[in-house]
Amino acid sequence: MIRCFLLCIVLFGSWHDTCWGLGAPDILDRVQQRYAAGDFEADFVQEAHLKAMGMVDTAMGHLYFGRPGMMRWHYKTPEEYLIITDGDTVWIYRPEENQVMLGRAVDYFGSKKGADFFTKPGELSKEFVLELAPKEVQEKGHYVLKLVPKTERPSLTELYLFISKETFDIVKSVTCNAFGDRTTLRFEGYRFNQGLNSSLFVFEIPNGAEVLQLQGEQERYQP
Repeated sequence: MIRCFLLCIVLFGSWHDTCWGLGAPDILDRVQQRYAAGDFEADFVQEAHLKAMGMVDTAMGHLYFGRPGMMRWHYKTPEEYLIITDGDTVWIYRPEENQVMLGRAVDYFGSKKGADFFTKPGELSKEFVLELAPKEVQEKGHYVLKLVPKTERPSLTELYLFISKETFDIVKSVTCNAFGDRTTLRFEGYRFNQGLNSSLFVFEIPNGAEVLQLQGEQERYQP
């Protein structure tokens, strides 16, 4: 089963809390400045807590991000597969099965194309309410933002972003849904402005591969 992946995300808010130094909009502005620098890559660890099944699904890999809206998620363990987009097309490749799922990025990721997590937080303010997370959720060395969809969405009820106070990197995201599931993504080893080649974000379908078409907009766009 394709694992959970990026869920939307960072937004502009208007609530300030002086006891934490920076208000939520100020933190968001710093995040946007950080990721406006250019391309980057990072390692990630994903943990999907599936309440109904009473299990935790863990995966690890490496993320490449380019502009505009280009991403390459290389899942390495426990199963190798790739999610690649050049901003227009998305490819999902499973080497063991020699199978490629192919479709439009807008259909797979939804209208946000999955890239606004790092590039356009301010443009999502109409869909989410942003505030500083409660003190019991806060962690030393991090700002924690809580994001709640303004429109009811069973697939996403809350999103927490853990942001480094030193660098304003997004070091962790936690998403929750109406079924009690929780997915955590941890990012580390960020490297910015690597001059990533655009060929990283285009996938050449191997000879003999089974090709399946992705159809319909995926509200969850979760692996």
